[in-house]
Amino acid sequence: MSVDFLARASREYTRGGWVFTGFHWPVLAGETAARLAPDAFAQIFEAGAITHGAADELPTSTTDFAAFGSALSWCGSTAAVFAGIVRRADRVVLDAANLDIRGRVNSTAIGSYARPEVRLPGGGGAADAAAAAHELVLLHGADTPGRIVTAVEHVTACPPAGVPVRLVTRWGIVGLDTDPPRLLRVDENVAGAAEALTHLKSLGVRMDAATDWTAPTEAEREAASAVLERAAARGYVVARRALAEARS
Repeated sequence: MSVDFLARASREYTRGGWVFTGFHWPVLAGETAARLAPDAFAQIFEAGAITHGAADELPTSTTDFAAFGSALSWCGSTAAVFAGIVRRADRVVLDAANLDIRGRVNSTAIGSYARPEVRLPGGGGAADAAAAAHELVLLHGADTPGRIVTAVEHVTACPPAGVPVRLVTRWGIVGLDTDPPRLLRVDENVAGAAEALTHLKSLGVRMDAATDWTAPTEAEREAASAVLERAAARGYVVARRALAEARS
């Protein structure tokens, strides 16, 4: 369920520090967390901004200054972010609609570059942010696991060697920085979990070390639902789908 996924993804922010926020699910997770623990962390956006707390309006992108301006604590430039500020970040959180078990993200295309089956939105600053990460968190919000693969066709962003990499899915968290990758947290009651766990095992993920993934609290679910409602009103397709899913 998307509400629970977003609630759990927000914990990657509420554990504190400076967090570089990528586009799509990370924007929603960051805003959810800002409603739960506004003083626990600061968000860094590639447009050249640092924010504290929740914005008055939900941002539609990482460049939506008009929306997150009310939470702005620093305004600079993209060059300043990537020249130095992102290197201070405690973690980098990126969207990962298509990724592999080495933590490499494809935001370019599914299929050949010239004639793709799906044209993805592109990486923006993801490559630079991932390269500078002290810890990389990848949010995979799909309800089927098929786009988690052995090796992506196009590498848009890649974590540096030796950096902790956490993949957060609807069904659990996978550590991708070990050989083999390890399932760290799991919720076998989530819809599609059996299929997803079978798929992860087929990719070589070690399954015997996982602990139960703590269910979202009521406060986390309320914050996630509120963010999805506002996101849907601002045109987020994924938010509209999530709300339709929750109501069905």
